[in-house]
Formats: sequence, C-alpha cells, structure tokens
Amino acid sequence: MSERNVYQQPEDRVLLRTADVYQTEAQDDITSYSDRLLSIVADFKNSGQPEGANAQSMVGKSKRGEVACRLFARIDPDMGIIQAAGFKARGCLAMTACASAACLLIQGKGIEEACQVGVEDIRAFVDGVPAGKVNALHYAACGIKALVGDFLLRDGASLTELEEAVPCDEGSLSCIMAEHCSYRQSRLEKRMEEEERRCQVAEANALAAVLDRVRSRSAVGLLTCPADWDDLVPGHLMPDELTQRVMESLEPESQLDAPAADAQPSAPEGPSSAGPSAFANRGVGIPKLFAGETSAPMPETKRAIPRPVASSELPDDDLDLVPPEGFKLVEVEGEWGLVPTSDVSEAAVREADAAGIRSLQGKEVTYLYDSAQMKPAFARWAFLSQEDDPRVTFAYCVREDSRTYPRPMAESSFANHPFDMSAEAVRAVWDEVRTMPEYADLGQVQASNGDVYYYSSDHLTEEHARSLAEWESVERLWNV
Repeated sequence: MSERNVYQQPEDRVLLRTADVYQTEAQDDITSYSDRLLSIVADFKNSGQPEGANAQSMVGKSKRGEVACRLFARIDPDMGIIQAAGFKARGCLAMTACASAACLLIQGKGIEEACQVGVEDIRAFVDGVPAGKVNALHYAACGIKALVGDFLLRDGASLTELEEAVPCDEGSLSCIMAEHCSYRQSRLEKRMEEEERRCQVAEANALAAVLDRVRSRSAVGLLTCPADWDDLVPGHLMPDELTQRVMESLEPESQLDAPAADAQPSAPEGPSSAGPSAFANRGVGIPKLFAGETSAPMPETKRAIPRPVASSELPDDDLDLVPPEGFKLVEVEGEWGLVPTSDVSEAAVREADAAGIRSLQGKEVTYLYDSAQMKPAFARWAFLSQEDDPRVTFAYCVREDSRTYPRPMAESSFANHPFDMSAEAVRAVWDEVRTMPEYADLGQVQASNGDVYYYSSDHLTEEHARSLAEWESVERLWNV
C-alpha cells in the first residue's frame, strides 16, 4: 500500500478527526489534556486560510498515524508584519490546539519576532500537552519558521539570505521528529536550483575561457587540443563533457581537412577573409628571423588553486591568485581552498563566441585554431607538427610546395616554426621514406652551392626542380 501524502488536504474540511479526537482509545483519556488546551480546541476562531494569504507551511508525519499542521498567513510585504494567520490540522487534539496557538502567538508580530516563538512558548500557551503528544509542539514551532521561510522565498530571497533569516538545524530534535517539512523541502529545492544555476554559469564561463585560450595560442602559432584546457574544466563536469560542449559550440562547417599520409595537398586557397596573419605568408614554415614572438613560450596566467594547500606552501608572489568564476579563495585552519561564492549573481556569465574557430581531426584528438589568427596552410603545418609523424609531415610539405608554387622545398625550411627540425632529422626522414612505395614520387636535388631540396615528381621534373633550386640558392642572389 502506498504511503499517503499528508500535504493533500480536502478543500471543504478544516480538521480530519482521528480516533483520539473522539476519545475511542482508553490511553487517550480526556483528563490527560489541560483545560486550557481543551478550551482552545472547543473555541478556536482562526481555522482555515485567511483572505489574501501570501505564505503557507506544512509540517508533520505520516507513520503510525498522520499528524500534521498547515499554517497560512497574510504578511505585509513592506513591513513584514503578520496581519492574519490561520491553520488546518490533521491528527489529535494536541495538534489542533498547538496549531491554533501558533497562529495566535505570531499574529501582529514581525517575521523576525515570529521566528523566536518556540516549543516552550507554545507549551506554555496551551498549558502543556500529554507526554505522548509533544511532537505536536515541535510541529507547530517548525511550522512558524517554515511559514516565514515560505514568505521570504516568494519574495525572492537567495539561499544564503534565507538561512541567515531563518536558520534551520537539520540535526535538531524538532527536525528529526518532522517526517515532512515544507521548509526543509523548499530549502533543498532552492539549493538544487542555485547549484544548477552555478553549474550553468561555470560551464558557460569555462567554454568562453577555452575559446579565449584557443585564440591566444593561435596568436603564437599553436594549435589547441583538449589536454590544453584541462585546468579550465569546472568541478561538476568531466573533461570529456567540457570537450563535447566546446565541439558543439563550433560552427557547422568549421572542420578543416587534415593532411593524410598519402594525400596530395589541396589547391591554393583563395583570399582569406581573416585579418593580417603572421603565419603562412611564404612556402612552408615561418623563418625564426621573421617569426617575432611566434616561437616564444606561452605567457603564464595566474593559476587558481585546485586543491587545499597549506598557506606555508604559497610563495609570496602567488598571493594574488585569481579563482575561477563563481568561486572564492578561503583560508581555513592554515589551508587554502576554493568554495562557491555566496550568491550566484556574483559570477557574471560570459558569452562564448566560437566565430572563426576551426578544427582539425587528428589520429586521437581534435585540434582547434582561430582562423583570424592563423591561416589554413599554417594550421595544417602546425597540425603535422603536433601529430608528430615526421614522414607524413615531410611528404605533405614537399608535395604542397611542388604543386602550389611550383618549386622544390629547401631542406632548411623544415627548421622553421612550427617544425623546428634539424638538417640531420630531415635527412633521417628522407632516408626512411625514399625506400617506401607510397612515397615513390619524392626526390632530392642539390644546388651548386650544396643546398639540398626535395620535390614531388607528380608536379615537377627532376630537371625543373634542379633549375629552381639553383635559382633559389645561387642565381637569385646575383639579381638582388
């Protein structure tokens, strides 16, 4: 049999009589109730919901007999004065008397003063209750606090403001005795609502921070993969979940074709809509002489402390740490830790703008870059560098130069950013690929001064490649 819901009340009845109300059980002799309590039951005039009620509460239990009180009040929204209060009760005589007494004790009082009405005040007002009916006192006292809490919630109070105005001790006797409490349930729902809001803010700000990092790394010639934003993952998300949010934010046609081992380079791209870029303005790579800050390390940002650490571990220059949005840095007993801010509104929501962010799918991870900072050609080179497959890198770049310009590719070009390969490393790759059938189109020529070049026979003959290499390394200098 399913448990009854004590929150459901028939609209046309104020009291639901149980056996002891009619004194049908010997242990509930009427002499166990005080004359004062019986007089309140016999002549209460504050039953039901007062006109214009703007607050209500419900406290009680349903195990081994249902006992509950439901309080209503009309509270002045400007002054916080309880102008009228009423009740509905379910259970014994004590519950009826205590619910009526609670309404009489708080009517005309301000909400702060009403919250001070407790179990002993109600006990004194009804001149005591039988030993087996003390739960009625606790339900009535908790009902008053729940009534004020409901009014504050309807008025828009945050969870922090609510707990400051109407503190609730969930370990108290009254709370343990109350199987049902509308205030406890409302606080739980408010906590869940604010936590959900906090998670939404943290998630939105983390997404915006990831896109910012993609743009800042693109500005120095670096692609960005999920491992590069692990420190930005909010506490409520797994790293893969943030990665999914990032990918979902990209424009539908954002993916750039990645170079494959046997793929021919694409035809030259048309004019880019992006602004001036420091990258891909010549054949392959950016010479260090012209790279400016492109080969410089990424600037370090202030880091947030992801775990509690002893204050002695913090160096002096780390005392200006910037915590993530929605959190603050707190020192407790000599340790620092991140805690949520008291009010969700303290954390401003940043708008995540993924316009211009492009992706390249690698063997295991997806790389992102900002097309306003990095042209597609350079993005492919950076991709090859980060995938760390020297044979694919070598073959793609040689074929790209042979087809696009057309010209052979100088061995020295691989020393440029983002490849940074030594001549010895390039020659080791050449010795490896020259014996592999999938790279049979690749060849090597030298200029008269000893400079080494590589070409693809699919786009250049050996004679043409050698003449272009001679022009690039020797004859061009004579014409300057």
